Amino acid sequence: MKKALPEGQVSVELMPIDKEVELASITMSSRSDAIDVAYLNDTTMQKFAASGWLEPLDDLWAKHKDEFKLDDFPKSVIDSISYNGRIYSMPILTNTEMFFYREDLFKENGIAPPKTMQDYLDAAKKLHQGRVSGTVMTLKPVDGCLNETHWYLNAVGEGWFDKNWKPIFNQPAGVNAITMMKQMTAFAPRGFTSAANDESTINLQQGLAAMGLQWFTRAASMDDEKKSRFVGKINWIAPPGGGQRIANDGFAISKYSSKDKDEIFKMIATAAGQKSMQKGAEFAMPPRLSVLEDPELAKKYRWYPGARASLEVGKPFPPMSDFLDVGAIVTRYILQAVTNEKDVKAALDQAAQETTELLQTRGYYK
Repeated sequence: MKKALPEGQVSVELMPIDKEVELASITMSSRSDAIDVAYLNDTTMQKFAASGWLEPLDDLWAKHKDEFKLDDFPKSVIDSISYNGRIYSMPILTNTEMFFYREDLFKENGIAPPKTMQDYLDAAKKLHQGRVSGTVMTLKPVDGCLNETHWYLNAVGEGWFDKNWKPIFNQPAGVNAITMMKQMTAFAPRGFTSAANDESTINLQQGLAAMGLQWFTRAASMDDEKKSRFVGKINWIAPPGGGQRIANDGFAISKYSSKDKDEIFKMIATAAGQKSMQKGAEFAMPPRLSVLEDPELAKKYRWYPGARASLEVGKPFPPMSDFLDVGAIVTRYILQAVTNEKDVKAALDQAAQETTELLQTRGYYK
């Protein structure tokens, strides 16, 4: 970041993310100008934007769009750095779930990589043989189940809410989505309701599952000879139906900064430039499409083409600062539905009712 303002002075303070968020929250809530730029994930960014602590970047984005090639960020990334239709962050790194699959098993069984959720279900049935489960399912509450639910509700259903934040996941399309999720559990490894990302990653590495949804950050381990028994046999595509979760970290400008915000914007835009992201590609997923499609990087990191395709069809969580609280409610009932404790429709109706009651108390409805 210092290189972005060669004639200026930039003071960068590094600290654990939880401490940084705490400090930024205290500083901005008191309207102090002690912090100019904060590094925030998308969930924290939404909370800060909802509190009015961040500077909207739309005008500066439009002004410097060509200079910094800001159209290189796909819509899914722009959505993840926006709140109530306005941009509040400069994307620095991103993470998306991708579809991992055993290419050798697909070829042996004459199956094409799935493009739709029905293709996915059909493939899971066919590949569920012996020690190999048809698919991983990462349903440990809250995070794992919430991510998987997000994918199904977008790929099969019509999402989480209407434009007025009223739940729609209990309507017919949502019921169909969770019914398909329930059907898919028949082809998952045992213990899927307690499976987190580590368990699903190991199942793929050890050949205990043929395919499934998992994060970009887990892709490299599939080709690690010390961890994986199937090096070179796993491939990656965009998840069938799209709509899987995208998460993003970025730099946001404090509403209360006394510095020239145009100069600050140019600084963070430089930090998010193509050259910077090419250098950082070894450590994190770059949100710029041009970097993901770089032939040299794609040759070095063979999961990059799948990552690029996934980035273009993914969706961040709904832009509401209270969404994780909603997720805690919904995932509890999702798990009851997929394990036959409750009827799917009844479970989703109860989840929708409790979600509505929660959001009513948080001021979402007039």
